[in-house]
Amino acid sequence: MQDVIFFLSKHILLISIWIFCFIAAVFFITRTLLSKSKMINNFQAIKLINQDKAIVVDTRSLESFKEGHILNSINVPLKNIFLGKIKEIEIYKMFPIILVLSDTYKVNACIKKFFKYGFNRVYILKNGLYYWKTDNLPLIVNDK
Repeated sequence: MQDVIFFLSKHILLISIWIFCFIAAVFFITRTLLSKSKMINNFQAIKLINQDKAIVVDTRSLESFKEGHILNSINVPLKNIFLGKIKEIEIYKMFPIILVLSDTYKVNACIKKFFKYGFNRVYILKNGLYYWKTDNLPLIVNDK
């Protein structure tokens, strides 16, 4: 017991850093587990689309949407979501929603809006369409 007390008294800074890291890790793990939304990869998204009939909501601009989007995705620009103009997707409240975002810094605000509008199962496609293209998954391109 004396050795432990001696170690603690000689290494207060080390112990403080360790305790801080431990508390931070517990906080972030708990926050992730209790979060209503979840970041998913491409293959999890495909599984949700095929098995649970998930709806893909592309929040990019119309121009970006026309350059390439996931099959059957619905384009609702981010500004419309924040303004509450989501009539075209309100009928899908019972289905899982997969969000394709280009502005990753607005993820939390966007998710809060979807929960406010009554959507319960909201997923975010990790890295948007960047990894979708990297994995050579199909995109629909609208001619201009």
